[in-house]
Amino acid sequence: MKQFLWLAGLLAVLNIEHTSLATDHFLTIGGGYSPTGNQISLEKNVQFFQRMLGEIYSGDVAHDIYFSDGDDAGRDLQYQDPTVKIPRAQLLLARIFRQTRYQDLQYRSHQVSGVRGRANKSNIENWFKQVGAKLTADDRLFIYVTAHGGRATDKKTPHDTGLLLWNSERCRMREFAEFLDRISDDVPVVVVMVQCFAGGFAHMVFDEGDARKGATAAPRCGFFATVHDRVAAGCTADINEENYHEYSSYFWAAMFGRTRLDEPIESPDFDHDGAVSLAEAHAYVMLASPTIDVPIKTSDAFLQQYSKLPSRPSSEASPGKNDKDKPQEGDAASSDQNDGKDDATDPPGDGEPAAELLSADVDYAILAKHATSADLAVLEGLSEQLGLCTSVKRGQATRDLARQLRDEKKKLDAEDRKQSAESKRLAGEIGKSVKTRWPEFANRWHPRVNEFLEKEGEELVKHIESHPRYARFEEFRTQNDELSEQRFDLDRRWVKCQRLLRSMDYVAMAANLSKVGSPEIQERYRQLVEAESCTLGDAADVHTASDGT
Repeated sequence: MKQFLWLAGLLAVLNIEHTSLATDHFLTIGGGYSPTGNQISLEKNVQFFQRMLGEIYSGDVAHDIYFSDGDDAGRDLQYQDPTVKIPRAQLLLARIFRQTRYQDLQYRSHQVSGVRGRANKSNIENWFKQVGAKLTADDRLFIYVTAHGGRATDKKTPHDTGLLLWNSERCRMREFAEFLDRISDDVPVVVVMVQCFAGGFAHMVFDEGDARKGATAAPRCGFFATVHDRVAAGCTADINEENYHEYSSYFWAAMFGRTRLDEPIESPDFDHDGAVSLAEAHAYVMLASPTIDVPIKTSDAFLQQYSKLPSRPSSEASPGKNDKDKPQEGDAASSDQNDGKDDATDPPGDGEPAAELLSADVDYAILAKHATSADLAVLEGLSEQLGLCTSVKRGQATRDLARQLRDEKKKLDAEDRKQSAESKRLAGEIGKSVKTRWPEFANRWHPRVNEFLEKEGEELVKHIESHPRYARFEEFRTQNDELSEQRFDLDRRWVKCQRLLRSMDYVAMAANLSKVGSPEIQERYRQLVEAESCTLGDAADVHTASDGT
């Protein structure tokens, strides 16, 4: 009898444990690689995410967080304190000797609550072994990464980009895919990553992260701030969240219905089904984010591998096809062309007439008929922002505008290089005069430097500001700031062209998949799009019907 009661009790405990796992689980990986790379915006991203989950989900949320140095009391977080004033002498010396980096920054310990441990590779791998491996088909896992990223270290595998963890540790995309393999193939996984070069991780939809090995059977999907060969916007020491415009600020605002400042937004419920899906949130970022990001999602990476676009005639070739007019990194002509079938401009499959395949160069009305509601919102919205709504051949019109913007930026880049060189020369002349008067400044760590700063600070300022080259030096510094803003404005507009071109390409490739993809590939793509169309909330609603495609 006692043995029976013991067994019944064990079964009850196991049932409770299983029931507790039948929910949405969240894993957040955040922070920088060191205190000087751990900006306050990363902390605030996690806090915004925590606040959002607390309102969307009733009760406790299964949320494990690994952030920078964990619960270490050290000063690991970098921020700007506008109340701290740098002495004028130090400010001028830093400009003259070109050592302004980190000068206006402060450090403290991070304030993310409920941190499970350091954001390092061993902790993350152990989480997948100890927690992720226990998830069941009733569960769903969301992974949010707000950190730094690095390029692939091997040019032969350009999508094997890296996630930079605490203490400058690196986790490659393929290593991350191995971690995901510890999760049962019947557990849906959603990843949102906002680090630089994050788009390489979109290849987690392939076995072992390798497109040559085919699509994984695991129900994974993901959304990424930018493509594998571009940096991302966002990491800043600015304490003012009003100035945060990185990918996840817009993505979570779309899901939450309010910004990180708690201001309501117009719902991006593009299919009018009463809920905002992850795919619709991604589309909202494409439209609303004013940054240099070129976002990408897993279904885009899938299409790049398994679908086709017709080759354009040489006279209409993209800038990337002309040696005299090479594309910038991340543009629609240059990205994702480095490993086999990833070239979006590859010719169609064997025996497939190019004329039967859609592309961005068909009449826009024809292309728009194949777009999902979210895709159509992006096409229409970006076209309006770029002033291209009346263009019938919208693909060519967008490429022409992108080329024009790039040419304008090249001129500004040349002017910037010229001004920077002159500014450096002037700084050298002023610095030489400072070291003539105070030879000890030839070495910042000379024991008398601090003495001079304290006792002769006013004289230092007068010496620098009275130099005959100082006024010209300041003039160049102001002009450089203005020039940088002009270049950035052109970059942002050029990026919107890339977002539009890519969106048109993906719509065309999705339509072409029925012509060039096997029935198995078409079904796997349908499942992937369905996974991307899920929402936050009840895990029972993991699979939502998608429109279009």
